[in-house]
Amino acid sequence: MLIEKILNAFRRWRRFGAINPSKMSRINYLLWLRHDWLEGGRFDPGGINISELAEKQIRKGDLQIGVHNIASQVRYAFGLASLYWGQGDVDQAETYLRKTLERYSRLMEVCSEHNRTLEFPREIHFAKCAACLLGEKFKDSPLIGDLDIGYEPWFKDVLMDYCLGPKEFDLNPWQDSVDQWTKSGFPKYRIEEFTFYVRVLTGQFETTDAMFAEHQKLITARSKRNPDADMQNGYGEYAALVIDYIFAAVLKRIGWEGTYRHSWPNTDAMGSAPQTTREPDRFLKTIALTLPDPDAETGIIADLQQARRFIDTHLEDQRDEMGEFLDPKRCSKERGKVAAALKEIGWVRDPATLDLMRTYDVENILNDQSTLVLGDPFGSDIDLKKSTEFLHTECGLPNDFIGIAGNIGSYHPDTDGGWYLYRKKDRKVYLLDREDWEKPEAAIQSAREGLNVWPSYVSFVAWWVAQHITKSS
Repeated sequence: MLIEKILNAFRRWRRFGAINPSKMSRINYLLWLRHDWLEGGRFDPGGINISELAEKQIRKGDLQIGVHNIASQVRYAFGLASLYWGQGDVDQAETYLRKTLERYSRLMEVCSEHNRTLEFPREIHFAKCAACLLGEKFKDSPLIGDLDIGYEPWFKDVLMDYCLGPKEFDLNPWQDSVDQWTKSGFPKYRIEEFTFYVRVLTGQFETTDAMFAEHQKLITARSKRNPDADMQNGYGEYAALVIDYIFAAVLKRIGWEGTYRHSWPNTDAMGSAPQTTREPDRFLKTIALTLPDPDAETGIIADLQQARRFIDTHLEDQRDEMGEFLDPKRCSKERGKVAAALKEIGWVRDPATLDLMRTYDVENILNDQSTLVLGDPFGSDIDLKKSTEFLHTECGLPNDFIGIAGNIGSYHPDTDGGWYLYRKKDRKVYLLDREDWEKPEAAIQSAREGLNVWPSYVSFVAWWVAQHITKSS
């Protein structure tokens, strides 16, 4: 068996010195590294293994490092399970899934014996996944600390909790964590992957085939990325070597049965088509997202993520004056051109606006006044480039401002009154009267939120949407 060859490699290495990785296949080398760390006698003194070392540290009172080393064994055992699973060796994969649970059990025994809370328990989701796949009961503990929202371990841990239990999926803490992730500037694609699992758990795909097609796209995208974390996430070369264990647990939770590369126990070769023998029917119900309310005094949602969520939710069912649905989504051929179009008018370093305009043709986002429209990079009524040039050359608008909305019935140089303007310097939106354009500083200093200044373009659009909702209701 392969494990015998790996263990023999340990013995040769101990006797003759370091092995030559170039003479081993990539998968054998990865297995060798993890077997050596988990089971090899590599630790001084006496050539003891990591389990023996951890127990020795605990006996000596070095609890922090001892607990850390046992927690690491949970991760390494699961990593071995995933590598064997990826090679189709389900028997060895099960051996190390059970090793994962055994090491977790010992970890919690130590914590309980010494009344020690396990801080930052990022390895625990591996034990939860092993329990889910093997149909074992996961023994939770009050000594497991909390993970911080907005970080990758939190998402993995929460997904595994939902795979293990009958709870309804609460979208509110999930969205809070997504918002925190976004504010931290972490990769958007990773959140999209986690969102995919939520969609599967809550039955948001019309067909099982559509679900698997989306997962195949996810795996293909991972294979084209450089590994940005560790092997277990399956990026780059690792996409062909390991299993998407989160998806496998999700499939188990929703009651799907069949054969698929990323399923347990009936796995298959990389790129093989899924074969369904039982359609999923145990989807989670959801606890609806509580939408942020605009500030009672200003009518503004200042937080960018909350403002965007408000926009997205209401535009899913936007209705015109006749009660007909008006879809504001931007067509695919324009999405890739938005950044260049905005840059051409000097609208840069505003990723929230860029993402909003890539998603929506903002000209089709309704307001409470039928003749008032938002300017769009490719607008038919108000084209941002043309209207900006017009306002600068014909109306005396300072170059630091971009006209972002207008009345399509009276767009002339002699139009007086207030105009909605985006200011490049501070990236805020102002409602400035034409007579203030020559010297806008005084008007800017006296502007008040909700009356004539908004903290961002996205917040302004959320306010714009709210005006339409108010009128419609």
